[in-house]
Amino acid sequence: METGVGVEPSAPPHGPEEGLAMTRPRGEATRRRLLEEAIKQFGRGGYQGTSLESVAGAAGVRKQTLLYYFPSKEVLLEACVGKTSERVAAALSEALEAESSSSRKAEAVIHTIFRLAEEWPEFPQFVREAGRLGPDVVARFAGVLEPLRLRALAFLARGMKDGQIRRQDPALLLFTLYTAVIGSITEAGVLRAVVGEDRGRMALQRREREVLSFVRNALAPTGERVEEPPARRARTSG
Repeated sequence: METGVGVEPSAPPHGPEEGLAMTRPRGEATRRRLLEEAIKQFGRGGYQGTSLESVAGAAGVRKQTLLYYFPSKEVLLEACVGKTSERVAAALSEALEAESSSSRKAEAVIHTIFRLAEEWPEFPQFVREAGRLGPDVVARFAGVLEPLRLRALAFLARGMKDGQIRRQDPALLLFTLYTAVIGSITEAGVLRAVVGEDRGRMALQRREREVLSFVRNALAPTGERVEEPPARRARTSG
């Protein structure tokens, strides 16, 4: 993938330092740990501000081991984009399947995205950074979500035809909704890093209510006005 964000030297063509006898489950766990740490560091420090040494060290391995799984920094970034987009796609697909009411599917998507941002703080931070790295990175993320985008367009077009959704350009409406949701979670993610966990969570939940109100009014047939949804009770850990 050509991202224009730079490539580090490839690793030598030999196995990880833990030895050739590394079991597959252990190798998968190491790879997963490296990806999780890379997503966290790319999101917090940016692509340029993150080194392979820091990712490897935080994951408990040496740089040589990281390079066995990801031969360059660019390959690591691509894998992080893939992991993030696949997790988002899986969560959205599950939410859409669980919601039987067509009129509430849009809200199910919003709840899912915000819940994901709350449970996985690195997600909005990484998405924000990925969006800065050029169209190829964005296209890689969008490619995994393309089936869901087409599904959403069909849902909007059908709702407009049936008179349940205000008639407008479905593609433009979807882009507007996407921008509102992603913009809100990334903004709340930055605030969370600045003001702390509790206040950041409250900001995220406030943004969720605002986006829900915006989406309900954007989808409502002409002349209808939807009241703002009530505050959602804060989730408690444990």
